[in-house]
Amino acid sequence: MYVNHLKVSLIYIKIFTIAYNCTAPELASIPYVNGTTNGTWLPYSFNYTANETSPTLMFGFASANFMYLALDNVSVVDTANSSVELLVNPNFANLTLNLTGWTIMCSSSCTGGTGGTIITTNCLADNCFRSECTTGHEYLVQSFPATVGHTYNISFWSQRVKYSTTGSGTATLYVGIL
Repeated sequence: MYVNHLKVSLIYIKIFTIAYNCTAPELASIPYVNGTTNGTWLPYSFNYTANETSPTLMFGFASANFMYLALDNVSVVDTANSSVELLVNPNFANLTLNLTGWTIMCSSSCTGGTGGTIITTNCLADNCFRSECTTGHEYLVQSFPATVGHTYNISFWSQRVKYSTTGSGTATLYVGIL
């Protein structure tokens, strides 16, 4: 069941609530165009009206050879009180370079490339999340506290990085609410 559709900077976002497991097809996508150059960091933002008290934000990653996706500055705030961040470690700033607050799902389906890691180069802030999952897909998830009926603003920045002039393909970032 679709909850929201939004067009942002010529990229179509479908946000929906589903039951999910690792063998299911990928979530709705935010596709990146094919190309041989690095993409720029792009901001995304959408609103979600909670229908449960602990929804889960899910980012899915699928890439092509010689390409990875990066994610940074993720935020979830109640639109009635935007000064309170509801995610733990939303900017991946934990100094130990681990995924404090976040969980990687389905990494076993990522059989090509490098699964999700925290990196410190080419990020908007000090650290960001990188996925180079070229075969299969993996997901980065975190639940947040919510009040049923409240509207939450979910925002993040993403970038596609092509680090070789050989090969071609599409890197796709998926986003959904479980």
